[in-house]
Amino acid sequence: MNPAIDDYDYRRYAILFVDQEVNTRKYFRRLFSEKFRILEAEDGVQALAVFRQHANEIGIIVTDQRMPNETGVGFLSEIADDYPDIIKILSTAYSDIDAAIGSVNQGGIFRSMTKPWDVPQMEVTLRRAMEFFSVKRERDALLGAKMQAMGNVLLSSRLAAFALAPVCAGIPCSRAAEAVATFVQASVAGRRTGADGASDLRPPAWTRLHARQCLLASGLEVQLPKSLAYANLPARITNLADELTAAGATGLASTLAETSTRLTARLDPLPGLLDVLLGRSDDPALTQSSVKVLAAFMAVYAAGGVIRRIRGEGLMLDVTQSTAPAKTTTPGAEAAKWLIDDDLLISAALGLL
Repeated sequence: MNPAIDDYDYRRYAILFVDQEVNTRKYFRRLFSEKFRILEAEDGVQALAVFRQHANEIGIIVTDQRMPNETGVGFLSEIADDYPDIIKILSTAYSDIDAAIGSVNQGGIFRSMTKPWDVPQMEVTLRRAMEFFSVKRERDALLGAKMQAMGNVLLSSRLAAFALAPVCAGIPCSRAAEAVATFVQASVAGRRTGADGASDLRPPAWTRLHARQCLLASGLEVQLPKSLAYANLPARITNLADELTAAGATGLASTLAETSTRLTARLDPLPGLLDVLLGRSDDPALTQSSVKVLAAFMAVYAAGGVIRRIRGEGLMLDVTQSTAPAKTTTPGAEAAKWLIDDDLLISAALGLL
C-alpha cells in the first residue's frame, strides 16, 4: 500500500450508511469499519434523525434509494440546501435512471454505485470522497480566516476613524485614540462577563457601513464640544456617569476614593453601544447614546483622565488622573499619529491583533 494513503486520517469524519437490509449494513461495516468511522440507519427517517445528531461529524453519506418511509433521494434532498458540502453517494440495486437524475437535481449526489458493489472500487470511491471533503473543509476554514482578517481590518479602521474626527472638525481634543481604545476594551470586557455569556462579535451590515459611519462621525462632531465644555476632570466624570445612566446603566453609583472615582452599575450598556459603533445596530436611541458616551470618554481623556474597567458582573469603571506629562500637539501631528499608532492601538483593544 502507498504509505501516504495509510497515513491519511480517514476517520476524522464519519460515514453515514443508510440501508434497510440488516445484512447489508453488517457487510458494509465489516468491509470498511477498520479504515472509516461508520454510523448506520435503516431508512431515510432514521437517517435524518442520526444526521441531525451527528451533522458536524459526518463527511460522507452512502444511502440506498429504495427504502420504506423515505427514499434515499428524499432524505438527501432534505439536507442538500443546509449541508451542500457533505459528500453524497447513492447505492441501489436497481438500474433506475430517474432516481439517479433525481439525486443529482435534488440531493447533490457525488456518485451513484450499483449493487452488488465492486468492493475495491467502493473503497477507492470512499477514500477519494473523504479526501475531497477534508480538503473542502480546510479550504473553507482558510477562506473564512482570510475573510475574518479582512473584516477585522475594516472594523478597526472604522473605530480608529472616531479618533480622527476631532482633528478633521478642528476640535482640540488630545488623547482621542486612547479614549476610543478604552471604550472598546471596556465594551468587549462587558460582553465577555455579561449574563448571556456572549463573547463573539457579530459581523456588521457591510452594505450600510459607510452611511452609518458618516452619521456617527457627524453626531460625534456635534456632541464632543458639549462634553469638552465641562471645565475639569471631576465635572467630566459626572457627565460620563450621567450619559451612562441615560444609556441604560441602571443603579449607577459614583464613589470617591483617594486617587480615583469608581462608577458602578447593575446593568452594563457598553456592549450594545459598541455594536452601534461597529455598524451592527441602527437603533436610534442606542445610536444617540453611543455617540454621547464615546464623547464623554474622549472628554475625560482630554482632561488628563484614565478609565480602567474592573472585571465583574455589571459595570465597574475606575477613573484616575494620568501621571504622564501632557504633550502639546498640532492637528498635523495628530493626523500622522492616527495613520499608524492610533489604528494599531484601537485594533489591539478590539482584540484583533
